Amino acid sequence: MLMQIIDCMIEQEPSLSARRTVDMRRYIVNRWNRTHEEPIDEDGVALFLCDESRGTLTDEQRIFARECREEITACYRNAVFQMFQCGEMMRRHLVSGPEEYCRIFLPQYAVPCSKQLSPCNGL
Repeated sequence: MLMQIIDCMIEQEPSLSARRTVDMRRYIVNRWNRTHEEPIDEDGVALFLCDESRGTLTDEQRIFARECREEITACYRNAVFQMFQCGEMMRRHLVSGPEEYCRIFLPQYAVPCSKQLSPCNGL
């Protein structure tokens, strides 16, 4: 239920909803073009994201686009949840700030004290 509420919040915030749609389009096009010889139509993807019944995507491309759309939706949902969690933990003085929150709960994304990521960070 919480994740449904977060999805609703994202959809009702125009700038966040628009940004998510732009990210979906870029993600679908990039992933498709990396794994297929025939490029996917970017305008067709945009139209599909607005209305699944429109556009010129093939059935294979539609299935692919749906899967990618769900991946991005889950990423946004998780990111918003983590922002809420971080804010609440800061409000309760359980963590001193976003850096400590990330160090404890997202260690794979923690930024070293020098505030620079090494070229191999995350490998």
